[in-house]
Amino acid sequence: MLDWVSGAPLPRDRSLRSLVLSTARSLCFNAAAAARVCPGSWNRLLEGELVNLDGSGSIFLAEAIDAGLVARCAAGDVHPTGPLPGVGGPAPQAAAADIERQALSAYDEVIARLSAFGVESARRPLRCVPQSLQWSAEAGALELRFALPRGAFATAVLREVVMTVDEAGETGID
Repeated sequence: MLDWVSGAPLPRDRSLRSLVLSTARSLCFNAAAAARVCPGSWNRLLEGELVNLDGSGSIFLAEAIDAGLVARCAAGDVHPTGPLPGVGGPAPQAAAADIERQALSAYDEVIARLSAFGVESARRPLRCVPQSLQWSAEAGALELRFALPRGAFATAVLREVVMTVDEAGETGID
């Protein structure tokens, strides 16, 4: 992917080409998500947020955040979103736009290349709520079963399940 960002052509193989483009978009999404995780705003709506309706690809602009939207977000009915950069599509505004713009400023070349190749922009929720969660613990082993929406990874969910924070604030995996 780094060669491509530096100007190399995309691979001829369709699946490899798709992988390069997806990786570039994921890089940008992860940067925007990290910019929301660090200050703790990944799970709450900001002014100017592009909001995802749970279980759908539908998004809408929340110019102002009222008590109803706060309650819907807390209940998991709506989610803040992050960018999968490309051409077109709606953009966040106000506070949400400021954070996203700052997070993506280091990736201007990546975004320009995605746009030049006609990749359409999209939005994805910043948080993932596993569905149909089932678990069992036997003989010191934990077994989890759950369903995830498109674009979510079980490894990321499992990391959060096993992540610990000690008294000094240090994180680790148990």
